[in-house]
Amino acid sequence: MAVPKKRRTSSTRGQRRNHDSLKAVSLVVEKSSGQAVPRRLHKAASLGLARTRKS
Repeated sequence: MAVPKKRRTSSTRGQRRNHDSLKAVSLVVEKSSGQAVPRRLHKAASLGLARTRKS
C-alpha cells in the first residue's frame, strides 16, 4: 500500500483548498420589470421563459 513519505505542509493544503470556496452569484437588474435575476437566467427572463421571483 502506498504511504506518503512526508507530511503535507499547511501551505500546500491551503494552496489546494484555495479554489474550494463558493462564488457569489452575479445578479442583473431587468430593465422592464426591475427584478434582480441571476446572470445565467438573464436571457430567459427577458424572453419570459424563466420563473423568477420578485426581490
